[in-house]
Amino acid sequence: MLIPQLYGRPFVDTLAREFGTAERCYVATAWVRASGVGLLWDSVTGMLGRGGRLRIVAGIDRENTSREGLAMLLALEGDVRVYVRHNEATPIFHPKLYGFRTADECRVLVGSNNLTGAGLSQNEELSALLVEQAGGHLERSLKAYMRQLRDPADGLAIRLDEDLLGQLVEAGYVDSEARLKGKAGNSGPARPAAERLFGTRQPIRRRIPSKVPVPGDIDPRPGRPMADWNRVFVKLRLARVTQGQIPVPVAREVRRRLGEKGLDGPFTVIDRHTRAERQISPTYPKRRPNVANTYKIEAMPAQGHAILKLELVGRRVLAEFFDSAQADGQAVYEFLIDGLRSEPPSTVDPNGAAARRAAGQSLEDATEEVTLYRFD
Repeated sequence: MLIPQLYGRPFVDTLAREFGTAERCYVATAWVRASGVGLLWDSVTGMLGRGGRLRIVAGIDRENTSREGLAMLLALEGDVRVYVRHNEATPIFHPKLYGFRTADECRVLVGSNNLTGAGLSQNEELSALLVEQAGGHLERSLKAYMRQLRDPADGLAIRLDEDLLGQLVEAGYVDSEARLKGKAGNSGPARPAAERLFGTRQPIRRRIPSKVPVPGDIDPRPGRPMADWNRVFVKLRLARVTQGQIPVPVAREVRRRLGEKGLDGPFTVIDRHTRAERQISPTYPKRRPNVANTYKIEAMPAQGHAILKLELVGRRVLAEFFDSAQADGQAVYEFLIDGLRSEPPSTVDPNGAAARRAAGQSLEDATEEVTLYRFD
C-alpha cells in the first residue's frame, strides 16, 4: 500500500497508529529533529510505557539533524537505544524506515519521510507499507538490517549518550534546530504571485502538543542567523551623511564568530576599497554603560541605499560598501528585499515594517527608512 503525504493525511497519523499497537519498533532515518520527535512523543512514550522496545539509528549528515531532536530521543524512558551513524567518507546515510512488530505481524514503512516536522506533516512525501506474518522473511531481514547498521566493527555507528551529544555539538556535527531552520529559510525567496508558473497546495500540518517537553527554542527567532553563515548584508541607516549604524545583533554575531570575549566591544575589519584596517565600534547609553545600543562605521556617501557587506575569511573580516543606485549595489539590495519574501524570512526587519505595510504597498516602499540585514 502506498501512503502519500500532501494528497493524503500527514504521515505522522500513520506512524501514531503503528506505535499504538506495536511491541517492538525499529527506526532508521537520515535526519531527526525535535519538530518530528515532538509530533510522535505521545505515541512513542505510550508504546514504551506498555513495555515496548525501540531501536533507532539516526544520521547526522548534511547539517539536518538537530541537537534538540537527539536530546529528545535521549529523554525517552524505557527500553530504548539510540545510535548516530556517520561515514567520514562521501556516502550519506539516507534511509527512512519505520518497522513495527505486533503480536501477529511485522509491518515496515519505507519511503521518503524523515523524522522531522516537515517529513512527517508538511512536505510532499511518499511511503510504502509492507506487511507479513510475524517471524517471516520480512522480520528477519528487518532485524538483520538494523543489526548491520549498529555493528561497531566499521565504526560508523555509535550509541548516543549525553557525552557523545556534547561532542557532536562541539565538533559541529549537529547544530541547534533554530539555526538549521534559519538556514533552510535562507535557501531561496518565495516568488511573487505574478511570477509563479505552478499552482499552490497547502499541506495538512500537525502541531506539537503544548505538553510535549521540547527542549529550548526550535524555531528561528528574528535576528538569529543560520548555521555557518559567511557573509552578512546590512542596509544601513546613515547619520550625518556617512555615519553608518550597524544593528547590535549583527555586530555581536560577528564578534562571536571571531571568538571575541565579552558581550560588546570593538572589532577590526579590512576595508575592501582602501585595503586599510578599520574598527567597528559600539556606542553605549549613559544608563547602561556596559551594553551597546548600536555599532558605528564611517561609510561612503550614497545616492541610493548604503549597504555594508561583512565577510568572514578565516579569522578576518572584510568590509565592503555598496550604493543601491549603482548596478552592483542594486543587486545586493534586491537580495535583501527577496529575503523578506521567504518563509521564514531570511532578511531581518527589526522594526517589522514589512509586516505592517499597507495593502498594495511594495516591500521597497515599506522598508525605505529602516535597517535590514541578512546572513548568508
